[in-house]
Amino acid sequence: MKGKIILGVCLALIASCSSKKQEQAQESTIDVQLQAAVDSILQQGIENLCATSGQAIVMDVQTGAVKALSGSDSIRQESGLVRLATLLATIEKKSVKLSDTVDVGDGILAIGGDTLRDHNWRTGGYGSLTVKRAFAFASNIAGYKIANKAFKNGREFAEVLEKYGYHVTDTSLVYNPSGHGVITTPLQNLQFVNAIAQGSIADKASTDSVKAALEYCVTDGLGRLAASDKVRVAGVMATTSLGDNLYAAEFCGFFPVDKPRYSIIVCINKRGFPVSGGKMGGEMFRQIADYIIMMPEMSRQPEQ
Repeated sequence: MKGKIILGVCLALIASCSSKKQEQAQESTIDVQLQAAVDSILQQGIENLCATSGQAIVMDVQTGAVKALSGSDSIRQESGLVRLATLLATIEKKSVKLSDTVDVGDGILAIGGDTLRDHNWRTGGYGSLTVKRAFAFASNIAGYKIANKAFKNGREFAEVLEKYGYHVTDTSLVYNPSGHGVITTPLQNLQFVNAIAQGSIADKASTDSVKAALEYCVTDGLGRLAASDKVRVAGVMATTSLGDNLYAAEFCGFFPVDKPRYSIIVCINKRGFPVSGGKMGGEMFRQIADYIIMMPEMSRQPEQ
């Protein structure tokens, strides 16, 4: 017993030292000027929206180094941004193309004892639309339908999400595609988007398709407020119900589209309506992106 206690203490000390080293490495990559700007943008956004908490992170696409990290470091919750992993998983499996058509009907779908709703179900839903457009308009029903087409059960789908680094706590082919039952953090979601920007997480054809969908979200979807007149942006938005009248409004993306240099995530938690990841998270994303694009280093070519 004594040996086990000593071993436990040693492991705890090792974990603590490892965590401190990671924090120190992260701190060493922070750009002080950018950090101050991100702090200001996030704090102003939280105040304007009467939000309960928020976080904004900026990452160097090629190195994965965190250049700015502002706000709460304890945001660990479900996130609708997981639907990007759903899209990649189904495209990578070659069962779905962006040009395929999916019928989401009137925005309400009963599946056994479960019911899925799209955000516009009260106004009649989207009907029939392409996978690309369904993704750009954050259809939960479309996410379920493409996942159901690609995977035979929830366990098989959960294994793919776990391969991407996500932790599935409640396996469900109905709810996992839109992020429910999957616990994650803003940093983890940013790392996933960053891997897509790098082209390091899937084959080139699948990655290119997903990048096209992400840019379409900004040019023609619910992420329009993230669009910048200074640079082409690609990204994904999410509005997630966390229960007890609490919602997460998120936007995560990268730029420039052709040769990504920076990736950003903004996550805002607030109670009650109105709430929108595209509008709230997207607007703050654009402010941060516009600040970065004016920084001197953006005029220099990235190292090869």
